[in-house]
Amino acid sequence: MNTILQDPTGQAYKTLIQVAMEVCDEFILVKRDQMELESEGYELLERLKPFLKEIVKDDYWPGTRLMGHYADVYFFRCSPDAVDILLSYSTSLYSWVQTRVPDDLCFLRQGQPWLINTAHERESHIVTDVEEELNRLEESGLLFRDLSVFYP
Repeated sequence: MNTILQDPTGQAYKTLIQVAMEVCDEFILVKRDQMELESEGYELLERLKPFLKEIVKDDYWPGTRLMGHYADVYFFRCSPDAVDILLSYSTSLYSWVQTRVPDDLCFLRQGQPWLINTAHERESHIVTDVEEELNRLEESGLLFRDLSVFYP
């Protein structure tokens, strides 16, 4: 597991979303029951409807377990057409926080987490050992495998 240490923004964020859409088959967004969602969040969910696979009422999604509360976990099919929609509602990974937009954009590959994002905690992890993916993420500044750059 590789931890993202800071909030990806700009080109690094765009690259992350593009890579995730290419290598994963679905992504999730979460609407918590105990919190309001602003009109912008509902508008986003409406624009993503063509990619919607299912909505599951649950108290768990990658990186989060609720205690005594539930949320609607929206599962969407990954598609290049969804990239621009996501990027038009968020400029960074940790901005996926309800009430403005749904929580915790995460990506799954064959039902297993690839990008685990707990936005309100500002914590995320990428789960992959595919060298090509790791290289693309490293080149974009999202991932550091050679920590000697920090320890001369």
